[in-house]
Amino acid sequence: MTKAKSNITPIPHSEIWLNSPACPKTANEVIRRIKLVMDEADRPPGHALTQKEFGRLIGAPRSTIHDWYHGNLAAPIEHFLCAMERLSEIQRTELLRKLCRDCPRLQHPRLVHDPQAVNSLSGLLMRPLGLFVITGPTDALRTFLITALGNSAPLMVTTKTITGMDMHRPDSFVPVPGVLYFRNPNDSQQKKQLIQEQWKGMEDSSADVFLFNGVWTMVPELRGKIVELAKRRSVFLADEFDGSFPARGEARDMVATFICCDLRPNNQIGVRIETGSPG
Repeated sequence: MTKAKSNITPIPHSEIWLNSPACPKTANEVIRRIKLVMDEADRPPGHALTQKEFGRLIGAPRSTIHDWYHGNLAAPIEHFLCAMERLSEIQRTELLRKLCRDCPRLQHPRLVHDPQAVNSLSGLLMRPLGLFVITGPTDALRTFLITALGNSAPLMVTTKTITGMDMHRPDSFVPVPGVLYFRNPNDSQQKKQLIQEQWKGMEDSSADVFLFNGVWTMVPELRGKIVELAKRRSVFLADEFDGSFPARGEARDMVATFICCDLRPNNQIGVRIETGSPG
């Protein structure tokens, strides 16, 4: 008897079985989801980050973001996600808490307990020019507040651009895009020289908001220039000011806004805003 021929085409083994870890999410799907959440965190309602802005916030070139969106360079993202999936929810949360730096913003739990202060600080970010002086008992408090202001500015006005110099290495907090931070914050002489070299670029910058943390004390020679800059742009200063501000009569013709912060119970930050004519 002649055996009947089958019309069934064999299906390749690789099309039947999935090998572990068989991740159901593609890398570009993961990136797009992260991008949507970052739109909510870094832009006002109804506004979205461009791919270029997205890349700038996470330190990735536009070409990398493009490849992520279109499925290239996918394997490392999928491998990382598969590793995270093998952890319990508690382990994932604890790991991310250890890996991720704290991101200061005006809506941070340390500030949001005082809605009136948050609204006042938001109003300062809307001003086109002025000198805003951040004072407080510790360097950590002042650094948190000036960083929160910088990270929140794009949430107020999407077109605002930021630059500046901060004397700290941002190991424990998420820095402000556009601000320069020091790799070695312990070399005072090098810092002073680098600040002076960088100042010309700051003066010529078209940025709307300038953040200077520790610069006033580190390089007294620049104080007059900082005050002049505040007559046409928004300048936020954080420093340990001795006695009154400014010292030795700088900015006698400048009305400054003082942002005074202090530490409250449960690690919350209190803010008091005052306006005066220093000098």
